[in-house]
Amino acid sequence: MEVIVSARHFEVGDELRSYAEAKVTELALEHPKLTTARVVLEVQRNWHLTEVHVTGKHLDMVATAQTENMYASIDAATEKLEKQLRKHLEKIQDHRVKEDAKVTEAEAERDAEPEVVEGN
Repeated sequence: MEVIVSARHFEVGDELRSYAEAKVTELALEHPKLTTARVVLEVQRNWHLTEVHVTGKHLDMVATAQTENMYASIDAATEKLEKQLRKHLEKIQDHRVKEDAKVTEAEAERDAEPEVVEGN
């Protein structure tokens, strides 16, 4: 997965960059369909903002967090993104279960109907 870390209004140090990359690559291990991630770090007065944009196959999600510590905001944004990804995955899996249940119910109804044989 390609990870891009950029900053607004300050320069990103190597330690902060590697921390952000590590947090985002943890998401990629659990969700292999992710292709790119863009982390934007920003400082406004005393607030540290983090935006994480993740794209993948049929997937585009964004999570933002604002705290007084950059590391905490990276953690919060990745946790929000993890929740979103988990919810998306559950929706997909639930949808498949519902489709399978419909097919099974239709087969059961078809098998339950008695056959009518007309005799002479």
